[in-house]
Amino acid sequence: MATTKEIALMQEVAVELERAQHLFKPIHSPHEALGIVQEEFDEFKEQVYAFNIAKGRDTRPEMREELIQLATMALRTILDALEFDPRENPYE
Repeated sequence: MATTKEIALMQEVAVELERAQHLFKPIHSPHEALGIVQEEFDEFKEQVYAFNIAKGRDTRPEMREELIQLATMALRTILDALEFDPRENPYE
């Protein structure tokens, strides 16, 4: 069973998923998804490389934000590109 903290985090991802679905068209293919997921991963990686507490660079909040976006894009990939029935219109 999920903890309260885990449920709260999943709710954050659900809110971000709803926001992304409202702002952006569906992901059309696994190839398009790869580019989107890679971009989110690269943004997370930049924050990891910038992280250095000794130099006053605490990028954990930014890392967290990027990981929520990465999780969101992983979910969108599953929903839009992998479970999509080509006979359906994704824009309806």
